[in-house]
Amino acid sequence: MTGDFVARNVLSEKESLILEALPYGIGIIDENGYIVYVNSCQLETMNLSHMIGQHIDKFLPRGVNFAAILSTRLSFSYSNNPRTNGCTVIDIIPLHPEKGVGGAVLLVRDEQDISTVKEQLQWAMDKVKYLEQRLSEKKESGWYSERMRSESIEQKKIRSIKHGKAFERFIGMSPKVLDSLEVAAKAANVQSTVLICGKSGTGKELVAEGIHQASSRAQGAFVRINCAAIPETLIESEMFGHEKGAFTGAVKRKLGKFEQAHNGTIFLDEIGEMELSMQTKLLRVLQNGCFERVGGEETIRVDARIIAATNRDLGQIVKEGLFREDLYYRLNVIPIHLPSLNERKEDIPLLVDHFLKKFNREFGKQVIGIKKAAMDVLICYDWPGNVRELQNIMERMVALTDSLYLELEDIPECCYCKDMSSLNVEADDLYGAIMQGELFSLADYEKHIIKAALERYGSYTAVGKALGITRKTVAAKVQKYGVDK
Repeated sequence: MTGDFVARNVLSEKESLILEALPYGIGIIDENGYIVYVNSCQLETMNLSHMIGQHIDKFLPRGVNFAAILSTRLSFSYSNNPRTNGCTVIDIIPLHPEKGVGGAVLLVRDEQDISTVKEQLQWAMDKVKYLEQRLSEKKESGWYSERMRSESIEQKKIRSIKHGKAFERFIGMSPKVLDSLEVAAKAANVQSTVLICGKSGTGKELVAEGIHQASSRAQGAFVRINCAAIPETLIESEMFGHEKGAFTGAVKRKLGKFEQAHNGTIFLDEIGEMELSMQTKLLRVLQNGCFERVGGEETIRVDARIIAATNRDLGQIVKEGLFREDLYYRLNVIPIHLPSLNERKEDIPLLVDHFLKKFNREFGKQVIGIKKAAMDVLICYDWPGNVRELQNIMERMVALTDSLYLELEDIPECCYCKDMSSLNVEADDLYGAIMQGELFSLADYEKHIIKAALERYGSYTAVGKALGITRKTVAAKVQKYGVDK
């Protein structure tokens, strides 16, 4: 391996440059005893490149092994003669696996410089401690570790076994999500019509695709049609097709979405926006499986499974006379409700991890994770746009960040809590709590608000965004009240 490998996986670019500039050889030994890195000094002037990839025990004095050195936690020094023109002093300095860094540092110097080795060794050990602290802080402050990612993979396997691989793309392990996916998996085994309800951005189309892929119709087409996006004058032609000359511009026969979905599945999104006149024609297809193209007389029969979706309360618009009751019951054979993101906030870390990896791949970035304080802000936010909005925010954050971790400064201002309702505190409850207890001065309340905000958000900039004041004002309040993080 080379210094570039270590720089990417252990050290920052700046720290890697420091090691490359040292006037003596320095290497890294992994926890299994293999030499995985030597700096340029060692490679160029001491000709020890043959050591890379080999076990350090091959180069230790008889009776000494790497495992014993690690167990002592003490540095080990010995003299070797890898060159013909002099003797070399080699030091092995164990690291501390409980702090997240295993293995050891290998230090190589000419014996003639032994008078300065102690001083430089102390410098190197201080540097090692600094790196250990940096890595420890990153692991503690980053929301994700390899264990978290492993758990995410394991959860995906569990869900795949229970609900089938067709639903793997729907990210979530909350009880509400698992309940919905369980119904969807059962729906895939039958041919009944499905009605998926949920707010915009909750993943209705993903579930519809999952049902199709897990069903016996998986080899057939999955055809989408957005009932709200097509003008009333064109929707019949889109759904059922038209004959040549049926209307101005119909220069040739066109197959409709239902014909395209023969032996497959048709997904009718935003079904609640369909006009009453079109609802009648759709009802006929549901009842008999037949229709005529616009401008045609031939009756077309199709075998297409219908999955509909809506972000509206169809039961309510039936009462309002805007949706046919008989069509509603035809569609609502197997209802599936998808919770909003605000109802399943425990899934936000999984979604953040998913989108982080997605946009790392797309942008060629290596963002490792997200700081806990930043994750807390995302969990606090209400997400009116649901998963679609979270995806948008994550794309922006990954695209614009220059850090290894997403931090508070990367979060758009729109995601910060702007009122008490975002903290699940009703104004009346807050008023009641104040009235029931002893009243304090405004300064006392302000002091505690500033202190609580600092504990939650960590930085003056983030606190300012959350409280609607400037960073300078936050700093002044902290100094005024003697508040510390």
